[in-house]
Amino acid sequence: MFVDLAGYTLKTSSIPRDKFLELLETYERIVEPIFSRFNGDIIKKIGDAFMVTFESPTNAILCGIDIQDALFKHNRHEVNREECLRVKIAINAGEVHIRNKDIYGEAVNIASRLEKIADINDVTFTESVYLSMNKPEIPSIFMGERRLKGIPNKIRVYKVLGEYSKILLEQRRRKRKIRKTIKNILLLITALLILAVFFVLLNIYLSL
Repeated sequence: MFVDLAGYTLKTSSIPRDKFLELLETYERIVEPIFSRFNGDIIKKIGDAFMVTFESPTNAILCGIDIQDALFKHNRHEVNREECLRVKIAINAGEVHIRNKDIYGEAVNIASRLEKIADINDVTFTESVYLSMNKPEIPSIFMGERRLKGIPNKIRVYKVLGEYSKILLEQRRRKRKIRKTIKNILLLITALLILAVFFVLLNIYLSL
């Protein structure tokens, strides 16, 4: 996965340096925990861009959806347009070579080139990801074949359907909320049982 901050060059020239560094810190603070949540390994940061690997193609796409959702919420509270954070996300799957904690190979090159033509606010991915992901879990649409710089063959490109990604996120939020409620109920029951046992033992002790 490549995640790239849109308008990076423009931001560096349109806002003060300290404000821009603060913006980058906010950007990193938002997206890095989301990578971890989906078991993504940050291979490296390239300026404002992240290169991240995942063992699961489905997790990679769900991670991308969560990132776009988190940034959308952030931008709703920003008054200045320069401080809004919008990213392009591109995902590819394939064999890579690992060397000195870095990764190389055509799979990486394709993901990098795809990120250059990806639309802002979208989660874009290749057919290799589409074929190996959990399709019922992530509604998507075929965007057609694209010619990528330095890649000999055209690449079939897909993206997450925006309207369905919101539905998906809402469903996942509800599931998390239900699990949290059940956990809290179990904790309360456990605490009450411990308290009951304590009073029983206390009464036994006092009656001796």
